Order: sequence, then C-alpha cells, then structure tokens
Amino acid sequence: MDDVLGNLAVQAAVAPFVLALILAAGLHRTRMLVLAIAAAFLVAVGLTVGYSFETLTSTRKLVLAVVLTAIVATSLEIAGVSPRVRLNGIIAAVGAAGLVWMAWRVLQQQDASRLGIWAAGTAGFTAMLIGSSLRVGTDAIRACATSLVLGLTAAALALLGASALLSQFSIAIAAGAGAVLLTQMVTARRAPSGWTLALPAAVTVAGIGVLSVLTGQLPWFCLVPMLAIPWATRMVRADGRPLWLTSFLTALAAAVPMFLTVAVAWFTAGAPT
Repeated sequence: MDDVLGNLAVQAAVAPFVLALILAAGLHRTRMLVLAIAAAFLVAVGLTVGYSFETLTSTRKLVLAVVLTAIVATSLEIAGVSPRVRLNGIIAAVGAAGLVWMAWRVLQQQDASRLGIWAAGTAGFTAMLIGSSLRVGTDAIRACATSLVLGLTAAALALLGASALLSQFSIAIAAGAGAVLLTQMVTARRAPSGWTLALPAAVTVAGIGVLSVLTGQLPWFCLVPMLAIPWATRMVRADGRPLWLTSFLTALAAAVPMFLTVAVAWFTAGAPT
C-alpha cells in the first residue's frame, strides 16, 4: 500500500479523482460540490507534503489559503448567499491580499525598487482570476470546465518552472474538477449552481502561477492568457445540446487560452522578467 500511495500518479491524479468522484456522486443534487474539488487538492497535499505548518513556506501558505477558501466557500453555500458584484469584489480583494502574503518571502528577494510592482502584479492577477472565476461559477458546467483547464494550465507552468510538487497540486485540482464534470455528464443532469464552485481552483492556480514565475524561469507575461480561460467558457451556450456535448465544447473553448499560455511559457522560459 505504501508503494501505491507513494506513486506520483496516484498522489496527483488517481487518489484525488477517486475521492472527488465519490463526493460528487453524493453531493450532486446539492450546492456543495465545491467540497469535491477542495478535497481533491487536500488529499494530494496529504499524500505529498503533509499538514505540518511549523515552518510557513510559500507552499504551506498556499495550502492554508486554499483551506480557508474552501471553508469560506462552503459557509457561503450553506448560508444560501447569492452572488453579488460587491461580494465578488470583496472575495477577490481578500484572495489577492492572501496570495501576496503567501508569496511575500519570495517577493522580498526582488530589488527594493521592484518589490511594489511585483506585489501589485501578484494582487492584480489574483483578483482578476478570482473575479472572473466567480462570474462563471453560477453555471456548474462552466465552473468545472474553468477549474479543470486552469488546473492543467498551472500544472504545465509549474513543470516549466521546475516545480514537480506544485504541478502535482495543479493536477489534483484538475482531477477534482474533472470528476465533478464527469458526474454531470454521466447523469445528464446539470448540478445546482453553487456559485463558489470555481473558487478553490482560482486561488490554487493563481498561487501556483505566481510562484512559477517568481521561483522558476518563466516571464510574468506568460500568465496573461490564463486570465481568458474563465471567459472562454462563456462562449459556449447550451442551445438544446446533450449535456455531455456542452461539457466537452465548454472545456474545449477554455483549452484555447490554455494552449496559448503554455506556448508563451514554453518559448519564453528563461527570458528576462
């Protein structure tokens, strides 16, 4: 069993997918599917670095940020809070501040003249990704497709930035979102629109994207196309199609900016930032 759980594929994809699929099957008729995606990330953390927070590295701060995000998202769904522009803005601003805190030690390694620019860039990128992800969260298909493609994009960026661990975390997010999306495709039933469904993925991917740039050899501008992923899912409308086809087309639309993001990162890795 230890050999199985020590396998990288099991840690990053298989175990998160299986757990998320079980939770998605049980929570399919509720607004609590956000728990399935969050659980996929958390099981990957448990199988890799564990939950020791004696030294708050950037990676452990990211884990804390995702845990708090999952708690907030779950609380909002239990309370039946409806999405509002002001509330979305508050969540995006708090998330941005949290990820600046996450990356602060790495940011401090920048020149004093550039510290403020990098911090503002981190906050701005995070706020925009969270805000747009919340906008598509009212539709379960779009939210799952957004989370799936964001996770795959961040996994590729993390690998190009030479962080296998962050890539595993990203794959776990994608696996969790894929499980929730698969449940809807198999049952041919769109899940209730819990609007925070894409929030854990947005926070996770924003953090991993920022760390891939700050600690790897990726230029900052490779993150820009990623911001289009949530909006790309809005290009596909149901229009009477079978649910499985709508799901596939929505994910395919989101994959276009994903490929652009990865291509920019691939061809510019190591370029001056």
